[in-house]
Amino acid sequence: MEQVMTVLVVGVPDGEQLELLRAGIQRNPHFQVLSHAHDPAVALAHARLLLPDITVVSLPAGLDSLDADPGFLSVFRGVRALDPPGGVVLRTAADRIPRAVSGLAVEGAVHVVREGDSEALMRALRTIGLRRASCDPDEMP
Repeated sequence: MEQVMTVLVVGVPDGEQLELLRAGIQRNPHFQVLSHAHDPAVALAHARLLLPDITVVSLPAGLDSLDADPGFLSVFRGVRALDPPGGVVLRTAADRIPRAVSGLAVEGAVHVVREGDSEALMRALRTIGLRRASCDPDEMP
């Protein structure tokens, strides 16, 4: 049986942009968007209730550090604090990935991609998915 990774989308308002992102993620049959929330507080509640495998967070334009936005920082920390910790893809609208955001990347767990780079997004999702699929929580200490 194939394993499907569940995805929570955060920070994208309802509308065409959200539908394009959802369709792009679900084009790969191994990923299923189970929910979305534009508001960080609602997103964190969704994450705690639904326990997604991966959370895709679209950072607001001009944000060069998660510390600058307590709402998105709480989503990031909250998802990473779940048991097991959720994978995170941070999407930035910046032309270059801000240094403070790129420093959060953890291979196989946290990835940073530029908004609009669908290939990088899919690579990040696959990397996180492969890592999570290869972990057996029953065999962890």
